[in-house]
Amino acid sequence: MGRNRSGDITIRDVARVAEVAVGTVSRVLNKHASVRPDARKRVLDAIVQLGYQPDAVAQSMRFGTTHTVALAIRDISIAGFGRFVKAAEEVLRQAGYTLLLTNTDEDSLREIELLHTFAKRRVDGIIMTVSDETDEHLLRALRQTRVPIVLMDREVALDLDVVAIDHRGGARAATTHLLGLGHRRIALLTGHGSMRPAHERIAGFEEAHRRAGLAPDQQLVRRGGFTSEFGFEQAAALLDASAPPTAFIAGGMSMLPGVLRAIAERGLTVPDDISVIAGGDTDLAALAAPPITTVRWSNADEGRHAVRLLLDRIEGNYAADPRRVTVPTELVHRASCAAPREVDGHPLSRAVNAIG
Repeated sequence: MGRNRSGDITIRDVARVAEVAVGTVSRVLNKHASVRPDARKRVLDAIVQLGYQPDAVAQSMRFGTTHTVALAIRDISIAGFGRFVKAAEEVLRQAGYTLLLTNTDEDSLREIELLHTFAKRRVDGIIMTVSDETDEHLLRALRQTRVPIVLMDREVALDLDVVAIDHRGGARAATTHLLGLGHRRIALLTGHGSMRPAHERIAGFEEAHRRAGLAPDQQLVRRGGFTSEFGFEQAAALLDASAPPTAFIAGGMSMLPGVLRAIAERGLTVPDDISVIAGGDTDLAALAAPPITTVRWSNADEGRHAVRLLLDRIEGNYAADPRRVTVPTELVHRASCAAPREVDGHPLSRAVNAIG
């Protein structure tokens, strides 16, 4: 123990230069609070002077920790997740931990494989999302994992800490806004019904209709994915129907491009023919012409909350019942919503489509 990768400098060399005991160097390396400030400074100066690098494998074997946290998300290319990762990594780095990042590709088998891989890598904790909250094999793998886990925006039948987004409140606010403008045929596109963001958005959508004394048309609620491709396919099918919607709620961070493409390909414009609200704020939503009204939340706050919950578990600061932190949403009003235009009592969107 104590020899760096090159094999030249040892922990004893650091102790000699710093004029302290080997045990003092060890306590500094492991961030022990009992070291006097002057001794800590001498040790840190000696480490820099000698270029000493602790053997992470040896430390892991001795202390049972790697100071590594795994983060598994469905697609790291999605802009919102980038802000989550950046905020999470900043908090972890300040606490002396390294972040291991990977994609799940919304595949439960890959998620199970990743849990096994994380165990082999001896990570100290895991932050992840899952593709199916009811998959028995995945739930078993989560249950058998022996390190703390924080779930991102999911609800499973396990005692795990969760950071959740208030999708219900966001969808309710978006639907209420559109109903207030006079829309009665509002389409909601969202993910698989087995995932929390989808069923929470649907619940908020239905609550807004009930509060207005209306019944939502379930044919306008499309479940199945959060991708741009899903958004395009479903928006196109609905716009081509005999009774198309006059407004869309694109319930997913990456769904908006597909919805806008389907609208544009039919010669329609936002908001003159179709009103649009996006779930999750993005550069596209802000910079589109016109800018798109969005349900916004802080991905950075979500990342910070997840890390703090996890570190509390890893470092033994909290051992009671599972906790849930809910990140609030807000409706950001932009120029993509207007009252539905009608011709002889029928939505103008259909008339424009027929002319085109």
